[in-house]
Amino acid sequence: NVAVFDVKSLYPSLIRTFNLDPLAHARARRDGVAAIEAPNGARFARDDAILPALLDGFMARRELAKQRGDRHADQAIKIMMNALFGVLGAPSCRFFDPAIANAITGFGRLMLERTRRAFEKCGARVLYGDTDSVFVLVDEQAPLERAREIAEDLRARVQDDLCQQVKSEWRVEPRFELELEHVYERFFQPSIRGGTQGSRKRYAGLLNGNLHLVGLEAVRRDWPEVSRRLQRGMLERLFRDEPVAEFVREVVADLLAGRLDRELVIRKGLRKGAVERYTAATPAHVEAARRSTLPVGRTVHYVMTRRGPEPVEPDGELPTDLDRPHYVEKVVKPIAESILVQLGQNFDEVTDAPRQLTLL
Repeated sequence: NVAVFDVKSLYPSLIRTFNLDPLAHARARRDGVAAIEAPNGARFARDDAILPALLDGFMARRELAKQRGDRHADQAIKIMMNALFGVLGAPSCRFFDPAIANAITGFGRLMLERTRRAFEKCGARVLYGDTDSVFVLVDEQAPLERAREIAEDLRARVQDDLCQQVKSEWRVEPRFELELEHVYERFFQPSIRGGTQGSRKRYAGLLNGNLHLVGLEAVRRDWPEVSRRLQRGMLERLFRDEPVAEFVREVVADLLAGRLDRELVIRKGLRKGAVERYTAATPAHVEAARRSTLPVGRTVHYVMTRRGPEPVEPDGELPTDLDRPHYVEKVVKPIAESILVQLGQNFDEVTDAPRQLTLL
């Protein structure tokens, strides 16, 4: 029972709450002006601002879009609202001012930390936090519906605590809202490779009986299909408290036997647009594109062979010399180990892979 809370439209909400605006920043330089001071020391007048009122209009229009089920308008307005923060940190913008951009992110970090403390004050254990989200462990033994009730109660208490802090410390009216986004029945966050801390923005959860993945290889387009087969299969078994080692062995055996060859195709985009623009380094997909005898578009399809990366057509024939051990070592093993290590297991032991003797 892991509840995910986030602050609705965090940066726009902070701009509206603390008057974080170029005009207010300029007015605050005048003597005798009552100002709001941000964590980075930037000061903002309490009136004469433009962005807060502009965002009020956007917020109202976004709520209307949600009510009528217009997802495109909802997303477009969300992007526009966040862009009002982004341009303040962009040197090409006429209103570029690092002090204002840093004030917004500074308040964001401060409020995330205050949110963590508020949950802990309520006796809840915070597992992870990032940008505008906080992951909180709710009563592990409670049924899911009861866990949702506990999470909603926590949300209301923390929201009230944060609002009281803002009113007391800065003498402004809070314009942000803490939302309960999900309650996962089960939750897994892999560690950073070679470390013990959880990796950022990468996790999996069981949500309403379905697997929900964020940032993991199984939902990334630049990883081959075999990575999705492996990771989803392992996590589904993990969340059902079923053994995963046998499944890993099956995937490795099928891969080496050639039964998963079609799932080894990798798709990767040419971010620079053309292969000629890659001069400092030659990534695998660029090398494959250069070997292609056909015109290459924005996305390169290729496989790893014993001769290196080779281009392929999306549904065309595959080379006969696929480097299947490469996929085991570079694709299957890292994904599998991120889960196996949490179970006290080792990939080489699970797959009976030969070990290299250490020379003393």
